[in-house]
Amino acid sequence: MKFKHFYFVLKRHILVPVAEGNLGKPWHFLVAVIKRKLFGYPYMAVIETGNFCNLKCPTCPTPHNKITRTKDLMSLENFKKVVDNVKDSVYIALLYNTNEPFLNPDILKMAQYANKNNLYASISTNAVLLNKQKTEEVLSSGLDEIIVCLDGTTKESYEQFRVGANFELVLANIRNLCERKQALKLRKPFIELQFILNKFNQDEVESIKALAKELQVDRLHIKPFALGEYIYSKEEIKNLTEKFFPDTEKYQSKVQLEKQGDTLKMKTPPRICSLAKYQTVILVDGSLSMCCYDINGNYLYGNVLDKKLKDIWFSDEVKKKRAQAEKRGYPLCRGCCTY
Repeated sequence: MKFKHFYFVLKRHILVPVAEGNLGKPWHFLVAVIKRKLFGYPYMAVIETGNFCNLKCPTCPTPHNKITRTKDLMSLENFKKVVDNVKDSVYIALLYNTNEPFLNPDILKMAQYANKNNLYASISTNAVLLNKQKTEEVLSSGLDEIIVCLDGTTKESYEQFRVGANFELVLANIRNLCERKQALKLRKPFIELQFILNKFNQDEVESIKALAKELQVDRLHIKPFALGEYIYSKEEIKNLTEKFFPDTEKYQSKVQLEKQGDTLKMKTPPRICSLAKYQTVILVDGSLSMCCYDINGNYLYGNVLDKKLKDIWFSDEVKKKRAQAEKRGYPLCRGCCTY
């Protein structure tokens, strides 16, 4: 498993760029790794290109008024300022957070700019807006990776979890993306098919594996169902767990969450948060947040539209805050379900 992961990393960040004649990106990758290991620089930046979505998935905080910040989109101008600020510190740029990226009309221009600056750009999408025209734009944008979410292989299982989406449309969009990439003989974007395991699709694991093979995606990610106490009330967790948490024993040994009474708990909570060490989160207004689960910006380090990321990251005050976060010492950390 470790070798498979190592090869996947090597292929994405070294072999493919070299095969395409781009030596700048693998060099930037190696420099970023060294900076992270030797000097403690952040390696990954989550850049929130918007903070709203076009679906109403019941287990997602975004469409259910859990985000108290003003709904907004990051402008292309501000995105370029962010990239210019962070590009000497980070390598991976995730162009999404609490949003559907394709709702930002400039998202692929953002991907192009990130690619131009040797950042590895990735987006995660529900694929509702990934029509034929958008697919052609994606494939010519320089985007490195696209995660397409398909949480079910039947209309019944999928649409109960992805509320507001049409199964046939989304599957057709994903299929077209894969077929066009193959027809054009493109090495990227890497396509990851994401499948969140829940009560409605727990009997479709083998069928999603078969579909992933048929589509020839680069990776299938079967993601465990999770809810965080940091954002949901006890009553909401009770109701959502009862409705969506897988109830067969087949998968219980393979996930870190378990049902304890009316809530979900991690079986063995980690003492250290590795994300606090290498990931930085930039909200839609440029605020630098401690964590991707800080959806309301309650744990901020500064703002990268006003100050260099490096200067914020290595300030004495922020180093103390990061040390506390690494120890999972904040209320947000105690309700986190990341593992």
